[in-house]
Amino acid sequence: MMRQYETHNDQAKIAFEHGVLTALRHTDFKLDSPRPVVSVKNHKTYQVVQADAEGRTKIVTLFHYLEGVNPLWEQADQLLQLGRAAGHLSSSLAKLDLKSEPVYPPYYRIDEAYPLCSPSRLMELCASPPETLTACAAQLAQLREELPGLFEALRGMDQLPHQLVHGDVNASNVLADSQGRICAILDFEFATWDLRVMELAVPMSDMLTMDKSEAWMWKAQARLVEGFREKVELTAQELRAIPHLILLRSLDVVMHFISRMMEGTDEPRVAVEQIVKLKQRMDWMRLNERQLRTLLTE
Repeated sequence: MMRQYETHNDQAKIAFEHGVLTALRHTDFKLDSPRPVVSVKNHKTYQVVQADAEGRTKIVTLFHYLEGVNPLWEQADQLLQLGRAAGHLSSSLAKLDLKSEPVYPPYYRIDEAYPLCSPSRLMELCASPPETLTACAAQLAQLREELPGLFEALRGMDQLPHQLVHGDVNASNVLADSQGRICAILDFEFATWDLRVMELAVPMSDMLTMDKSEAWMWKAQARLVEGFREKVELTAQELRAIPHLILLRSLDVVMHFISRMMEGTDEPRVAVEQIVKLKQRMDWMRLNERQLRTLLTE
């Protein structure tokens, strides 16, 4: 199957991603992962092609096809599998010794990640939303008061254990077989050197706005954490950081889609949806942080 990269047009990013995928195949990782096809002509795993309709070049890659479907989380106990898969991947990535340097900064270096939507620019948008974001002006006004505390909480994160991480393990990036078992992890595009615990914080964050009951969500979160910790022994400091990292994941998504809106890549409604979700997660965390910390230390 062919993939055309739409998020960026950066050969260094793709070369690093493909280097991770190649190295991962020589570890003890037992799930499937994307395998790029090597060109007989130039021995590369990607090609730069001319997109005539758009008047610019794009990068494409052929991958070997992987069987499976994106799982639907119907039972909370299914999240034990996702936790185990993320933990297994984390332990395998920790063993990789790559020669090339990652292109993406760690999640907590949010000030470097999005030049079009830096933290200071985001605060300006919160104070004076453009017309494109008026649909979430109320949420932005509230975030203006709340985000400085989150930015401050990120200080000192560089002291936590680091390693290579996938950084986006969720239902859209895993495949399940006909028996419902997770059989593959996809999309290593954002793999980078980051906090080890982000591999758990990301799927925990993505679960918070699922259309499920609170009881279902708490059970699913517990199973996700249980599965991950079967494979990775986290420190007390890492566990204490998770509530802030859950919010950081959502903040990162907001800044990503505001940047894409400014570039004209995505419609403003996408950024609006993510801003609303960030506010919902921050409200949830304010009410439930104590219970979440109890779950993480059980």
